[in-house]
Amino acid sequence: MVLNSFTFFIFFSLFGLVYFLSGQKLKMLLLLLASVIFYSFSGIFGLLILGALTVFNYYTGIWIEKSENKNFPLSIAVILNIAVLFLFKFYNFFFTEVNSLFSIFEISISFPMLQLIMPVGISYFILQAIGYNVDIQREMQSPERNFLVFANYFLFFPKALQGPVDRPRLLMPQFYEQKDFDYSRITSGLRLVAWGLFKKLVIADRLGIFVGEVYGNLHDYSGPLLLLAGFFYTFQLYADFSGYMDMALGVATILGFSMFRNFNKPFGATSVTDFWKRWHISLSTWLYEYVFNPVSLYKRNWGIWGMVFAVFITFLLSGLWHGASWIFILWGMLNGIALGYEIVTAKWRKKIFKKFSKSTARNLSIAITFTFTILSFTFARAATTGDAAYIFQNIFDFTDLSTWKDTGVGNFNLIFGSMGILLILIMHWWEKLPELNQAIAEMPIVWRWSFYCLAIVFMLQFGIISGSGFIYAQF
Repeated sequence: MVLNSFTFFIFFSLFGLVYFLSGQKLKMLLLLLASVIFYSFSGIFGLLILGALTVFNYYTGIWIEKSENKNFPLSIAVILNIAVLFLFKFYNFFFTEVNSLFSIFEISISFPMLQLIMPVGISYFILQAIGYNVDIQREMQSPERNFLVFANYFLFFPKALQGPVDRPRLLMPQFYEQKDFDYSRITSGLRLVAWGLFKKLVIADRLGIFVGEVYGNLHDYSGPLLLLAGFFYTFQLYADFSGYMDMALGVATILGFSMFRNFNKPFGATSVTDFWKRWHISLSTWLYEYVFNPVSLYKRNWGIWGMVFAVFITFLLSGLWHGASWIFILWGMLNGIALGYEIVTAKWRKKIFKKFSKSTARNLSIAITFTFTILSFTFARAATTGDAAYIFQNIFDFTDLSTWKDTGVGNFNLIFGSMGILLILIMHWWEKLPELNQAIAEMPIVWRWSFYCLAIVFMLQFGIISGSGFIYAQF
């Protein structure tokens, strides 16, 4: 079940009605039941795995707090959580490479491949579980004794598919709060859901038609179309991912919860470092807190190179987390190298930019960062390393403009996709954007409902109503 499907609309409508007619204690039981039903749509086996992990991490948290040597139970918790993630996400990739290596050296050993279906949302679940146990070991978090609250936190269905990777100390206490019916809060959440649905259906999926055609027939194109496809894909990914986040935050808001905001105008970033403070913020801050900080502290005697090493390891793991393939590993390394370069050259670049006016320096920094972002995501979109190599060999080849040919997706999709990108950029640079939701709420009722009806008709007319999945759900 995906958040942009009619199935979810019916499911959430029925659940919301019962939820707000129930008392506080029953609300929490209903919330857990709704999460169980949501996960069960992706398979009972996956639900059982996540259920077992929920019980395991509930008890490891208590074990860590009670132990004199907290590192031992923490190690058990981290190792087992990572082992489960490895089994479902990385086992086949790792042992395929091992088998290939053995065949080169004519070693007659072959590890079997497993036909396992990865439980939905397990990558996000494992990150939260590790963070929870580490926080208890650091005495930043007390273990949750109320299993109903604990299970609701880990299985909370709005964040099941793509996060955000919320911290327990921020979200978990909210399950103790009274959740009353609040009309203004619910309508605010619905507007957020509608905006996310608009970004997904009208912008992301429309851009995806052209992107899918080019990347699906990569060797038929070169130069301008490859560059345009990479440009479109960057915005498709943003509209798709941030659209889901808006919907998830909107659903949570309707139910009375606030979650981590995952995006903050990333295309206005002035450096790659700044970009990762604005894109997938919950993952970036998790990696900073639980990977970068410990590694940089361990290598603090290396000085600046300790930070470079730490950031490279952090993004290598980030790439691996995104997908079990060499494409994502190399993508993580590419970003790690870029951030390491920014650390080493920070003083030199500051001197260079002092020669320009502040506005010129800022705009130049944004342009450089934006170009790197497009090339980085273009690389990540490639199906294989061979495809990635083809892209970078041909993306700037403008010698034969005859390759600028009809892709078969129609001019309407190109024009409409471009308009969607323009809308995103306007929203990025519109300083009063946070006030838009409130401005709509304060419209006269006739104008407000006319706006709602027009928005719905527009999405039905111009959106891709196919219930397609979200890109980041695969990670």
